Amino acid sequence: MRIFIDGLNLLRIESKVYIYQIELDQNKVNWLKNDGFNQFFSTEKPILLHKNDVIQINQQTFPLEIGVVALTKEFEKKYRYHGNLGYEYTQNSTKFSLFSPVAKEVFVVIGENEYPMTYSQPIWSTQVQGDFEGMIYQYKIRLVDTFKMVNDPYAVASNLKNNVIIDWNKTESMIASPIKVKNYVDTVIYEGHVRDMSIHLDVPSQGVFEGLTEKSKKLHGSVIEYIKKLGMTHLQLLPVFDFDDVDDENKTEAYNWGYNPSQYFVVDGWLSKNPNDPYDRINGLKKVVNHAHQHKLGINMDVVYNHVFDHLKFPYDEIVPGYFYRHTSQFFMTHACYLDNDVETRNYMVRKLIIDSLKHFVIHYKIDGFRFDLMGLLDIDTMLEIDKELKKINPYIMLYGEGWNMPNEVPVRQRSNSNNQSLFPTIGHFNDFYRNTMKGELHGPGLGYTMGNQHLAQKAMEAIIGSPHIFTSPNQSLNYVECHDNMTYYDKMVLSCGYENPEFKVCQDFANHLIAISQGVPFYHAGQEFYRSKKGVENSYNSPDVINQIHWNIKEDGVKKLKQLLKLRKKYALYRQTTYNESVTISKENHLIIYRLENEKESLTHYIKNQFEIEKFPLNNGKLIFPSQKALSEDNYIFVDKPGIYIIHSQK
Repeated sequence: MRIFIDGLNLLRIESKVYIYQIELDQNKVNWLKNDGFNQFFSTEKPILLHKNDVIQINQQTFPLEIGVVALTKEFEKKYRYHGNLGYEYTQNSTKFSLFSPVAKEVFVVIGENEYPMTYSQPIWSTQVQGDFEGMIYQYKIRLVDTFKMVNDPYAVASNLKNNVIIDWNKTESMIASPIKVKNYVDTVIYEGHVRDMSIHLDVPSQGVFEGLTEKSKKLHGSVIEYIKKLGMTHLQLLPVFDFDDVDDENKTEAYNWGYNPSQYFVVDGWLSKNPNDPYDRINGLKKVVNHAHQHKLGINMDVVYNHVFDHLKFPYDEIVPGYFYRHTSQFFMTHACYLDNDVETRNYMVRKLIIDSLKHFVIHYKIDGFRFDLMGLLDIDTMLEIDKELKKINPYIMLYGEGWNMPNEVPVRQRSNSNNQSLFPTIGHFNDFYRNTMKGELHGPGLGYTMGNQHLAQKAMEAIIGSPHIFTSPNQSLNYVECHDNMTYYDKMVLSCGYENPEFKVCQDFANHLIAISQGVPFYHAGQEFYRSKKGVENSYNSPDVINQIHWNIKEDGVKKLKQLLKLRKKYALYRQTTYNESVTISKENHLIIYRLENEKESLTHYIKNQFEIEKFPLNNGKLIFPSQKALSEDNYIFVDKPGIYIIHSQK
């Protein structure tokens, strides 16, 4: 016989034995119903979840187990907390706070010493006198009849094995961020993985945070400096909070992008020089952000709040069973992200952990923005609350994510996907319509518009003007053809054609240039500007360095041309409009797309061609300010024979 708490006033007994006597510590218990092997009883008063651990049935004592009570709406509404969680350190004492309305006893274990915590709904807390800086700690928690050791979900620092108490005053000082983003269309984002960007570079700290800040002869400066000089405003780092499935010490044993979150406030050890030193982890990331800010480059973090790597190891189920994860109405865990667990962002304390984690990185690391992995699995209320809370700290914070419409338990109109973009208009979305149009179908050999597919010209025109059929504002559209996942653009061309061709570089320049002149937010994958390949590997999340490492080749003509075009984007506000209006016109004439931007003073005419044949364009007394490829001028005309964008500037 097993007895479970399934509601604030509900008990479930797994047994067909006739129950003639049942007692629960000063609480009247009444039979409710039988359902198969289960018998249900209601209690007159709410069950004391932090006290009631045994029950008397038929003159015997049984442990009272945690059932599905934490999955109920009543539990979620009753047990909410607005204060600080984790620890608050001073040299004289440290205060610990843990959310667990269902725990019966909790101790904080610092080093080898245990300190009892006291319960004040819904928090266990204690303040321990002494200086514990540098000490390891865990919680010792009893939910029913046994104690378990669990990590703190709010831990902010770790060594290789344990959470560590640190003094933030001993970490690297941060400089104020110079990044002031008023409109997302004024930004240009460059996405890179910390290890990929330096593991094959001539710097001392290959593969770790400092590798992005050290001088490279090949790049004529640091990685950060190169990215800034290229014309980017922000570097988006793949996940840097602590993730699993790598070996922090033996760094070549395994590779991972980092979408395996294990600790939401801790900096990852695999990306640090000395992962056993919690200060080294913290300072490594801080050095990257400071170096970027010194060069007026923003740092955005890729964050993963739709799942955890292993819900059996993540501490929350040992603290409040089931509460952290999304379930069906029948109390089965959902798997919308295909990783055996979905985070229940609608629960108040889960949403609080997410927001507290984001605030932590904004406050302590001066992070400038966040990219949300599988954002479509989060709910809109969570995204709106994130926006509201982070802008209290930094009004220029940048927020965007993967707005795919993925089926899940959140009602359709509450999902954070592109279909609902008008309900949370301050958040950007990766525009997969843009990617699929310009690059071609995601899986398979189909050609995109930039590879010569004339059938996609109409869609290409919609994409270039900012996809008004999808978004309320160009600020919401992140225009891209490649990112960390799926094939690089170059590899997609090889797949589509079955062989390599020197003209692939022309096509990739064309795609890169289209992104730069389209309405919306330009987004580039590291190495895209010099034709990065991953040897045909589409999903390289755990592929070795030989696949993922970047072979920096900044002498390619494509780098110079992209830098030139991004300067033009910055110079002309016509490329960075925040509304859909009549100053932007686009049309198709034969095989050409003609894209015009104009105001009362000047106009920019773009001849966009995706064919390898000679074309003749009129200058109309204007000036050719950018050719994707070589262009010849004669008698107020230009002649081109390669795909690309050819921009004519005219004064009115």
